[in-house]
Amino acid sequence: MFYLLGIVLVMISLPVSHFLMGLSTFLLLLNWIAEWNWRDKWARLKQHKGFLVFSFLFVFLLLGLIRANDPAGMLHKLTAKLVLFFAPLIVATTEPLTRKERTWTFAAFVFSTLFGCLYSLWFWHAHPVHNVREISTFIDHIRFSLCVVMSVVFSMHYFLKIADTSWKKVCAALLAVLFVLYLFLAQTLTGILILIAIMLAYSVYLIATMRRVPARRAMLWTMVAVVLTVGGYVAYITYDYFHDQDVTITETTTMSGNPYTFDDQLMVENGHRIGYYVCTPELHSAWAARSDSALTPWMECTLIRYLNSKGLHKDSAAVMSLSAQDIRNVENDVANYDYTRVFGMRRALYPTYFCISLYRQNRCFDNSSLLQRVELWRISWELVRENWLFGVGLDNVKTALNERLLQYDSPIITRNKQGCHNQYLTFWLSAGILFLLYFIFVLVYPFVWMRNGITFVYVAFAILMIMSFFTEDTLETQTGCIMFAVMNPLLLMAGWTEHKESASTIVGKE
Repeated sequence: MFYLLGIVLVMISLPVSHFLMGLSTFLLLLNWIAEWNWRDKWARLKQHKGFLVFSFLFVFLLLGLIRANDPAGMLHKLTAKLVLFFAPLIVATTEPLTRKERTWTFAAFVFSTLFGCLYSLWFWHAHPVHNVREISTFIDHIRFSLCVVMSVVFSMHYFLKIADTSWKKVCAALLAVLFVLYLFLAQTLTGILILIAIMLAYSVYLIATMRRVPARRAMLWTMVAVVLTVGGYVAYITYDYFHDQDVTITETTTMSGNPYTFDDQLMVENGHRIGYYVCTPELHSAWAARSDSALTPWMECTLIRYLNSKGLHKDSAAVMSLSAQDIRNVENDVANYDYTRVFGMRRALYPTYFCISLYRQNRCFDNSSLLQRVELWRISWELVRENWLFGVGLDNVKTALNERLLQYDSPIITRNKQGCHNQYLTFWLSAGILFLLYFIFVLVYPFVWMRNGITFVYVAFAILMIMSFFTEDTLETQTGCIMFAVMNPLLLMAGWTEHKESASTIVGKE
């Protein structure tokens, strides 16, 4: 009973509360010790000894002590990672949850994530938000997006496998749709890409398991058509963004007879050169007629980019043609009309395209988490090549990375808060090549030696974790570490229990 309560509290806390995460995992450990049924625990552990592979990840982490030189930092790191050791042991040595308990456990996670989504949307509506990341108020937006993706998976699993009435199926489907919409509204590219990968994996699974050849072919061609359509659309809007439509200058003066200026040094955005067809005096006079806000140099740049994104010249006629909403967008520092779209790939990709152009021209990383990650990966790889055997020490990764960034006078030295932004590189630098290899072994192990516990929900979870490790230090955060430490063995145990129940049912029928 207390084990179930502890697990449910962990599931509830993951999307919404750092404090409750720590408290619930502590209570889980405390209850496990207080049960004091060590003989039963030992018997279950022998039955599920494969779970020790996950716990030993913490033991291998101790290799990082070889190069560690800060006792306080080392102790903090080990304490934060201790859940990697005891969570798999607790799941392996405790009586498995029943089917009903499993359903309620994962439902608690889904509804907690739903609360987080609804609160975030309310916060967005009720407060001035300059960056959409700010709407994730409980935990950071990347980790919350992982919770949202897993909630999509759980909702669809309930819809396909568990729901036994129409209204339950409708509710599950609506939940899944709401979570997907939230991902696109929040512009969380990491979560969107992971969800797409999971959907592709599930499509391949359906095709592989279909027995009827016509249905399999129809599903295959549908998947190919969807992939080609999405890929073609992305290629089209990418071309539309970078293709220069202002190769030939067609006008040199405005409708009022004032001369345009043409700056060849400014880049192309939305298919037009930002520095072409600019008449600064007319911009100031027209802006004074349309807005009460002063046209500062910064807002002038915003206005020029906004007009450019709409394919307009930068003169008084263009400013006067803007709607009242357009004026408010410029006043709110929205520099591209496509940034105002509620949905769409343009809204998701164009900010990144602008930052790529800015980097190519000025080596500027401002406002681009992707480019900052590329810089961190480059520097991290340099450190890995120099310290590939034992790393730099469990507590020295961020220090070593910052020192190298400072050495290169990198513009992101003041922005680096979470190290490498790649879990594989972080572990390699923390404890060396042996720890990295064991970490990869832990990720692969369930699919080779624990196949009875593999369900598609677990496959989705594995895809989510493995992909997030490429772009994030997922296990360096409390949410990511507890999510991996608890949900990984819990899903495997759920799959093993379902397999055992199915086998018993078949035997009973025979």
